[in-house]
Amino acid sequence: MNPMEAVSFILCGIAFLLHQQKGYKRILAITLASLVILIALLRIAAIIGLYDAGIDRLLFAEQLQSTIYNGTTNHIVPHAAVSFFICGTALLLLIHGRAITAQWMALPVNALSILSIIGYSYHISSYYVVTSFTPMSFHGGITFMFLSMTLLLAESTKGFMGEITNMHAGGKAARILLPALVAIPALLGYYILKGISKGNFSVVVWMSLFVCAVIFMFGLLVWATARFINKSEEKRLLEKQKADEERRQMTEYKIKQSQERYFTLMNSVDGIVWEADAQTFAFTFISKQAEQILGYPAERWVTEPTFWADHIIEEDRKWAVNFCAAATAQGKPHQFEYRMIAADGRILWLRDFVSVLMENRKPVKLSGIMVDITEQKKMEQELSEKERSKQKLITEITILAQEKERNELGLELHDNINQLLSVVKLYLGRAKTEKALSEEMIDKSYLHLEEAIRDIRKLSHSLVAPSLGHDGLKEALEDLTRSVQDLNKIDIRLLLDEDFELALQDKKKELMLYRIVQEQLTNIVKYANATEVVICLELQENNLTLMINDNGVGFDTQLQSNGIGLKNINSRVHFYAGKMSLTSAPGEGCTLEISVPKD
Repeated sequence: MNPMEAVSFILCGIAFLLHQQKGYKRILAITLASLVILIALLRIAAIIGLYDAGIDRLLFAEQLQSTIYNGTTNHIVPHAAVSFFICGTALLLLIHGRAITAQWMALPVNALSILSIIGYSYHISSYYVVTSFTPMSFHGGITFMFLSMTLLLAESTKGFMGEITNMHAGGKAARILLPALVAIPALLGYYILKGISKGNFSVVVWMSLFVCAVIFMFGLLVWATARFINKSEEKRLLEKQKADEERRQMTEYKIKQSQERYFTLMNSVDGIVWEADAQTFAFTFISKQAEQILGYPAERWVTEPTFWADHIIEEDRKWAVNFCAAATAQGKPHQFEYRMIAADGRILWLRDFVSVLMENRKPVKLSGIMVDITEQKKMEQELSEKERSKQKLITEITILAQEKERNELGLELHDNINQLLSVVKLYLGRAKTEKALSEEMIDKSYLHLEEAIRDIRKLSHSLVAPSLGHDGLKEALEDLTRSVQDLNKIDIRLLLDEDFELALQDKKKELMLYRIVQEQLTNIVKYANATEVVICLELQENNLTLMINDNGVGFDTQLQSNGIGLKNINSRVHFYAGKMSLTSAPGEGCTLEISVPKD
């Protein structure tokens, strides 16, 4: 082998090892492949007589001059130079991602290497000697064969090599046939040439034997390949059937698991899950909750077509069935409430959520869930009764308060104002009959009339609601406390939060607070014998807080907390979702605290 030929093989090997790298390694691979192409082109130029650069004599020139074959020194032979040019070009294409083109270029290199190896094997110099040049060395041919195979297998999943290397039956057959395609003719040719050289038969006979042997061997090879492919296909089919069976079993197992989970879920839902025919309302499925809630066996729901309608309470049966039928005919999901009779005779309230499955614009199936709302209905009824009781209590308190006001008004008119007017009448009568006393009687009558007018004004002021819209709650409370303080000699301190009027915009709530203060001051004046009263109204977070404290005689709250006045106050507070607390004891005064939301 020529030394430069060996160097070219080394350069090709390094370039191939670096062809998938990046950066400077990729540049190095391109440089080495280009250098191989340059060496090949310089040698081809020398062969055809254009220019002899002596590229294959650069290394070990003296030893090359002494190595003579057929009268010629050791040069790079033409087919080796062409092979190096093709291999360098294929490496450049491989580096730039053109693997399929590189495969096609590697094929002629592979053919030349096989031709050289067969020539050496058959000892026929004409196979590997080109005119008068030194033949390609045996190990050079082997190296070219490995280099070409390396280029072919570099991207074996692409191009025509992908058909050979894939795992299908065609690829398997190709991997069997290709080695036989090379080995069988080569071996047969070798033995035919030996027979011809010994002169046992003529060339025609040996060629006939060669053709028959090739046909027989390839027939046998085709049979073996077919048998292999059939075995592989049978194995593949068996594996596929096994895999399909495993998938089928797995699918059945998953379906069974899914059904079990579905029924477990249906039976664990706090309600009766059901399905029914959309035309007849006959149930096709009912969960086990039906037995727990209503007590009837689940089988009866399915086997008795009119079971559901038959067990709806008579008052609800007609409208419930008609409502469901009308909504189903329109294909609309719906919900409704009705009563059913349980197996033990109890009446249960159910809320039924129904969905409608449509096919070709016609309802075909109903599905839904019935939820037991009996306890909810009982709570709603109890709440309604409490509301009615509360409203009744408020009405009773209002009536009692009105009667109390009327009695007080009657007593005030009879015991005070009526007496004053009667005295005025007597004075005026005397003045009419006794002329000497007429001026004195008229003066006394005038004084009594003024007192009667003051009492009437006081009485009307306590009955008529103050004009809070103009003056506001603050001015109304100041006027109220001033009048009570002047008439009853009680020291009243009014402490008002500066911000409460800005937060309180509801005039009805202002009037409620005013009436509570008025009611409590009335109670203090009548029963407490107090000398000091503190009224505090302030804003605490989102609540308005009213506190009225006196230093009167107090009372036992357990015995005397149900008076009409306190009930009236309590009803007003609860109307606005507020809270009331009362603290008192004999000899310790009394504290009333009110808290209502500001909004």
